[in-house]
Amino acid sequence: MQKSKINKKSKLLNKSKKSSNSDEEELLIKSKNYSLIEKIFGFIELGRPIEWSKSLLNMGLGALMAMYIYGAGVNLVTFIQGFFSVAFLWSGLYALNDRTDWKIDLVHDVKKKRPIPSGKVTPSQGLTFALILILVSYLIAFSMNNVLLVGCLTIMLINQLLYTMKPFRFKSRKVLDVISGSMINPIFRFTSGLVLFVSATQLVNNFVPILPYIFVIGVQFGGYSLYRLFSKKHDKKLKMKSSVALISEKRIKIISYLSLGTAVLAYLGLLINGLFFRIPWLGFLPSQYIWPAIFTALLTPMLIGAILDPIHADMSKYYKRAYFFAVVFIITNLIVIVFFP
Repeated sequence: MQKSKINKKSKLLNKSKKSSNSDEEELLIKSKNYSLIEKIFGFIELGRPIEWSKSLLNMGLGALMAMYIYGAGVNLVTFIQGFFSVAFLWSGLYALNDRTDWKIDLVHDVKKKRPIPSGKVTPSQGLTFALILILVSYLIAFSMNNVLLVGCLTIMLINQLLYTMKPFRFKSRKVLDVISGSMINPIFRFTSGLVLFVSATQLVNNFVPILPYIFVIGVQFGGYSLYRLFSKKHDKKLKMKSSVALISEKRIKIISYLSLGTAVLAYLGLLINGLFFRIPWLGFLPSQYIWPAIFTALLTPMLIGAILDPIHADMSKYYKRAYFFAVVFIITNLIVIVFFP
């Protein structure tokens, strides 16, 4: 009896290995059908540069808090160096995520077009690319001699490894997936922008402003939850124990809307505090920063389909619109910084 069980397990393992090998062989065959230019663009896509807007938004707000709350001088060259350190880290982590998930992505309606499952980039190339980007990220941070930035990078790296890799794989665990994927990361993206110009002593001796943290977490949590709803059927099909697979669509939408609404209120709080009170531990922005918010709010109808019905929305289209939305917000803030400081 014991022998038959062992034999059965052995057969299942062999079958799994054969299936895995055949998938990889199929990818190698697919890879030969792409030109060199298509493969180069595959690597660029694997790094998801469009996602850099999240880091730029969070870090930019952190730099503004350093300037207005701590009275720090904000150096553009330092900010650019720090930004690329964080951006390259995240490109490496996204590439690592795609390398880890490529077999799951093969059966996803949209994700199967990603560089690795489509064959533009092989799994081993994706892993090498990810490690190089992460290494470059750390080299930039060490060259800046900023221990706090290195600390932020390390926390984001560890968190994302827990989110992506077995045996932890938080992305497949109820509640842990949203905490790891949409709460911890924006906190340390924002903090990365702050510590470029604020010392550890200043952080210890002063209250860290809370409204900016509420804003970045609210935006990321709400957006991430709605985005993940698009994969609800996929997660249930694969019997994943993620939040979207186990929690009803209605409840997730309510939580997402509350989160996004809280983010809006937090941003308004920054403006009101800047106009009337200027309480440092809350955080504040001068009144001219209302204009980026108003201008960006006018673009909200572009996202209404994804907000109201994310399961049936064309997420590849709305994904690009969401980042265009973020870029517009960043650009309008830059205009305010340059022309109306």
